[in-house]
Amino acid sequence: MQNSKIKLKMISDQDGFQSKTEYSAPAKIVKKEDCYFLFFDEENFDGENELTKCRFEIQNEELRMRRNGPIVLEQIHINDKKTTGYLKTPFGHVDTRIRTFQYLFVERADKTFHLDLGYDLYTNEQKTGTYLLEIIIELNEGITL
Repeated sequence: MQNSKIKLKMISDQDGFQSKTEYSAPAKIVKKEDCYFLFFDEENFDGENELTKCRFEIQNEELRMRRNGPIVLEQIHINDKKTTGYLKTPFGHVDTRIRTFQYLFVERADKTFHLDLGYDLYTNEQKTGTYLLEIIIELNEGITL
């Protein structure tokens, strides 16, 4: 059951080509001890209407991002650190490295949660893009964590 909604904005820069994605979606956020778990579905409109299931494990120092759909992705983000991850595509498995230069998760006075993430993605030792992700989480009326 969804208890919130998200507003997501992603700006990517790949070889000088910038793209921007924005959407809203119902979501579920759960807090267990010092960790928040955020679940939502992302609709893909590239030819077929496929769904990508997104799961974010959000802690003070670390974010683990999992996306499971036509492309499977797992990344770990830690401020000012290089971490590893992977992509699984219809064409095969690709190991990735991530350099996170911005990671912040805060609850604002208006009771919304804000996730700001900035990172460089590397595959085969080459930078493939820079990504800026912002997610605003609004709890449904009457919901507290």
